[in-house]
Order: sequence, then structure tokens, then C-alpha cells
Amino acid sequence: MIILPPEWETYIEAHNMPLLPLLDELERETHWRTPYPQMLSGKIQAAVLHFLVRLTGAQRILEVGTFTGYATLAMAQALPDNGKIITLEHNAETLDIARRYFERSGLDGKIHVRQGDALETLQKIDGTFDLIFLDADKERYPQYYPLLKKLLAPGALWITDNVLWSGKVLDPSDGQARSIAAFNKLAANDPAIEQVILPLRDGLMLLRKR
Repeated sequence: MIILPPEWETYIEAHNMPLLPLLDELERETHWRTPYPQMLSGKIQAAVLHFLVRLTGAQRILEVGTFTGYATLAMAQALPDNGKIITLEHNAETLDIARRYFERSGLDGKIHVRQGDALETLQKIDGTFDLIFLDADKERYPQYYPLLKKLLAPGALWITDNVLWSGKVLDPSDGQARSIAAFNKLAANDPAIEQVILPLRDGLMLLRKR
């Protein structure tokens, strides 16, 4: 993961658009109650996601991997009143945290949770999406690729997290790194997709269907 000096992060956060104050409390609870709090998107990445929702004018979002709902809330805040985000998560414990914060935020009317195996759920979803955010189990990234590509509207934006995997994609020696590297190769070799990798935190890939 690309770690900025703390003073840089503080400066960036101070000059980014304000997000929901409730996210600070959610971040604290995530660190307190979950064994892997580093899975949280964090303020800078959440601000980027929020901005991209605004920039694209997305009204229908699909998120694969809710965790405790930090990124979900940042994107939901940017949606118009008639916007909708469908978020997929299998972990009941982290989803319990997310649901409580969704309700407290007042944005729960825009957020539709689907609990269960994401690969199975994706095969049952109809229609296309203006924006997709993938941040789920890394070993199945290549399996998500064709399913999410099918659900992405032409010209729409698809954001994938952790595509650098702490640099392990350069010489993948474990299953997760190999799967992420395979996903990156699928995108790079797909003539129907345009993509760019941003070195933000653990690598953020932006994909666009031509």
C-alpha cells in the first residue's frame, strides 16, 4: 500500500470536500470492532469516489464489497435524490455495522443491501449501472470481470480497488496477487475497455466501457 506522510494526508483531507461527519465515527468503530480495519476506504479515497459519482452524474451504482459501509455512504451522499446504490456483502457481522450507519445517515432510502455470495447475486441482477465499484475478495477478481463488464452501461465508469496489492502484482507469489494481476491483464487486453491505474493507496483502476 502506498502510504503518504501523515502531514500530507492531513493537508489533503483539509482541502478536500467535506463528507458526512458520521464517517469519522464509523471509522473509529471499524477499527475497534473488526480484525482488518485497513479494508476501510479512508477519507482520501472516499472523497475520490464521492467526486467521481458527482462527475459522472451516476444515478445507479453497483458496489461489490460493502465491508462496514464507509465507501457506500460516501457514494450515496453524492447521489441525486432519485439515485440508488446496490451493495453486495456476504459478511453478516460487518454488514450489521453498515446497516446501522446507513439508517443513522438518513441515506438508507438510496442504499439497497444484498447479502450473500456476490458471484451468485451478480448473476441475478438485471439492467446496467452508471458506476460500479469493486472492492471484494481478491482471489475472485478474474471471475467478477465478465459479470461486471456485462452490467456496466456503455460509457459508464467502473472503479476497482487494490489493483497494485502492495506491489505484489509485479511478481505475484500468492493466490491473491496472481488473481489481481490476472484481472489487470484482462482489462489491459480487452479492446472494449479503456483503463487507467491511479497509484492511490493500494492502487485504484478506473475502467470505462467504450
